[in-house]
Amino acid sequence: MACLIPLASCVACQACTCVGGQICSCLCGLLSKGGPPSREKLAGRWSRVAYLALAIVTILTAGVFRDTGPQTLAGSDIFSKNMRCPDDNDSPTCMGRAFVLRVCFATAVFHLCLGLLTIGASDFSNPRVQLHTALWPMKMGMWLVLHLIVFFIPSSFFLGFGWVALVASIFFLLVQIVIFIEWIYEWNEAWIMLDGADNIGGPWHMIILAVSVACFGLSIGMTVVMFLWFGKNTADPAEEGGCEVYTFFTSFNLILFLFLTVFSFRATEWMPATGIMPSSLVAAFMSFKVLTALYAQTKCNALSGADDESIYKGPPEGLTAISVIIAIVLAAYNSVMISKAWEDGDLGLEAGPTQQKDRTVPLVPMDILDGQQNSQEEGAGASEPEQEPLKGPLGYNVAAFHFAFCLGILYVAMQLTNWNEDYKPGEVDKSRASMWIKVCDSWVLAVAYFWSMIAPKVLTGRNFDI
Repeated sequence: MACLIPLASCVACQACTCVGGQICSCLCGLLSKGGPPSREKLAGRWSRVAYLALAIVTILTAGVFRDTGPQTLAGSDIFSKNMRCPDDNDSPTCMGRAFVLRVCFATAVFHLCLGLLTIGASDFSNPRVQLHTALWPMKMGMWLVLHLIVFFIPSSFFLGFGWVALVASIFFLLVQIVIFIEWIYEWNEAWIMLDGADNIGGPWHMIILAVSVACFGLSIGMTVVMFLWFGKNTADPAEEGGCEVYTFFTSFNLILFLFLTVFSFRATEWMPATGIMPSSLVAAFMSFKVLTALYAQTKCNALSGADDESIYKGPPEGLTAISVIIAIVLAAYNSVMISKAWEDGDLGLEAGPTQQKDRTVPLVPMDILDGQQNSQEEGAGASEPEQEPLKGPLGYNVAAFHFAFCLGILYVAMQLTNWNEDYKPGEVDKSRASMWIKVCDSWVLAVAYFWSMIAPKVLTGRNFDI
């Protein structure tokens, strides 16, 4: 099982991410509100951890058995008919890709159903929120049934579904860019306000400067790595050239983030939220996207290419594990961020009249609940008092969380299936399709960040305050 090592690393990394996220959330609650998070917030957080655990089980199963599981099941009398690929498909990885898409399809449908059932339910005053935070025996039964049903569906369906998953993954990346730009602006403004906009010598301004220098240093470092390790033809050393397009990607990325950084200083006149730190974070993220794009090809890849002189000499799956780890972390993080941004209205999806953040009118009259509670207490006598039921908002949009998780699991499926292209055993996310998607994703990020800076100047009639 060539993917066992990277996928195990992935699980360990994700576990640390979940635990670390919960610790950071609790610390933020202590610092900002003077106390621990409410029971409602804790219920929402641990529900998300449970869904992340289910996703890890799905991805671990898909990755570990991607290369060996399909052939084993194809030999079974029960699954053989549906596991085999169509006769006109002679791809050696057909069954493996269909297997990954099967289990990821089941998880995606699971979250899609929960998302549809919880639209408008982000507050404990709505009984449907229990579909998200409780009823785990029912949901686990549903999850298991879905993952069993998919093995009775022909592989041809999932090979076609792979193209739907590809489109959904690209959409997920685009939403990720919107959330990232919104986040860096809010981060920058929050730290500036801690000192005051005019106190440029304050400690938080110094921290902003330090973070910016570190991010620019990281961007330059990744650029140097790209020039050194992805500019020589390693597939055929005797052939001169052939790596010009990859050198262009590196050079163009350097020019882009330098231009955006210089322009951001000019844009601070009409867009105070921008500046050196948002530009440095964009530069680092752009460089990282291009670096992973160049790593996805093998023609000019001295780090882990096709020749015997590759720098990395360890197990081939060791480096590809990084791509899967990053995919899962991004999918999980963006699912949380998208649901939070949707609830706050940052995506332009404001709550309608039936879902306002201030829920002053409960769905059930409180006097009825009080009467029921008093009668229960009288009947209980001297029994132990019951814990007060949960009430109030969770702090994020439940439906948006499940919709985002549905897209996120399809994004990870594309990583494991090499974006619907053939792969070698142990390879993850190494194809020309992956390369072009990541390069274009970096360019879209640059365009979106540039537009966010010039939009207040161009669209003077709109309010762009964060």
